[in-house]
Amino acid sequence: MYVTVSDMKPVTGQMLRDSPQPGGQDTGMLASTSSGKGSGALLASATVSRLADQSASIALVLVVIARTHDPRLAGLVVAAFAVPTLVTGPVIGAYLDQLRAKRALFAANQATLAAALAGVVVLAGHAPGAVLIVLGLFAGLTAPVLTGGFSSLVPLVVPPGGLRRANALDAASYNVAGLAGPALVAVIAGAAGAGLALSAVAGIATLGLVLVLTAPMPATAPGGSSKVRSAGPGPASADQAVPSSLRGAVADGLQLLRDVPLLRSITIATTLSQFTQGLLPVALPLLAVSLGHPTSAGAWLLTALGGGGLAGSLASERLLARRTAPAVLVVAMAACGACLAALAATPGFGPALGLAALAGAADGPILAATLTVRQRTVPQDRYAQTATTAASLKTGAYALGAAAAGLLAGVLTARQLVLLVGIGQFIALVPFLDRRARRMIARVPVG
Repeated sequence: MYVTVSDMKPVTGQMLRDSPQPGGQDTGMLASTSSGKGSGALLASATVSRLADQSASIALVLVVIARTHDPRLAGLVVAAFAVPTLVTGPVIGAYLDQLRAKRALFAANQATLAAALAGVVVLAGHAPGAVLIVLGLFAGLTAPVLTGGFSSLVPLVVPPGGLRRANALDAASYNVAGLAGPALVAVIAGAAGAGLALSAVAGIATLGLVLVLTAPMPATAPGGSSKVRSAGPGPASADQAVPSSLRGAVADGLQLLRDVPLLRSITIATTLSQFTQGLLPVALPLLAVSLGHPTSAGAWLLTALGGGGLAGSLASERLLARRTAPAVLVVAMAACGACLAALAATPGFGPALGLAALAGAADGPILAATLTVRQRTVPQDRYAQTATTAASLKTGAYALGAAAAGLLAGVLTARQLVLLVGIGQFIALVPFLDRRARRMIARVPVG
């Protein structure tokens, strides 16, 4: 069965303001008749599952180094855990869009993550390094369901009127996981060893499995792909045939990211932003040393960054009620860049903590704004794929940035590295020089 992208309908049933309204009443997708019941259970499931994912990478490093004394192997295991999402994101998202019974895929991810982490606990130091790398690969293979996958369920559970708050809480979920995960691993590893820390992370993944089995996971839409219309902000995607096969769905979802101007601008901008932010885990500990503190003090700078990000995410609901999502994203990214540039010139550790928190607060609304744009421009039967693809691009970009940081640290000072991250946030705004994207920034918010 084939339909045209021009016949598709956006996730929320609401078009961006510059898109012509078709005749007849928008019915939206399942969320349009939903009361939002169960959204708390979905958020709890997403947060716990993401907590396990955020904790896993640092716990894997600690265990592999403690057992094998081989930092290179630790890096390879973590790379195997993160990089495959660049490939699996589009496929998993497209499959999720077509899957009526979604729970099995989410449960499989949690079970695989828990089993792979437990395998590393048992085998690290006893099995060849290749075995640990394979386990890392299995642990991260289906990870896109934790990012775009969970986010794609939000508009299925929450009615359109509650999406601003739901998006803010979904974005905050990442910040909570990013803050609590490394801290939890550090505390347990310091008190009882790296092995027990990784075991605890496997236990969190198992708890996530239990929550996944109880969280609401409705189907995308009854008979979805044959009776939907698109409200993309530009005409570039019109009149394109969309096959119902998985292969065709993958191709079409990627085409949407390319052909819808605003969606393309935001995807490129956030990916570039994450690439440069990948330098921070290396740059901030070095900055702490340059300010007369031990390397470990860099963790406090990262914590301040994450804490500010949580506050910014929670504040995004009010910001998005007053300004368009593209405007919020552009201003937030520019403000984050300015704060990071100021951080590079900070005279002391106290001001550095404050500036790191401000940079995080500025960065916080970006994800909620991105989710809002995506929900208003992406057809409902391609939403999971575009969400997981974009999330995978950002995850991969962050990992590449972290890898580049090791090389750049040999030729740049800590302050120069942080300044480079700040400049990178401004460079990431270049896609918004596109005329149609600029026009969308000035529109009034919808809903």
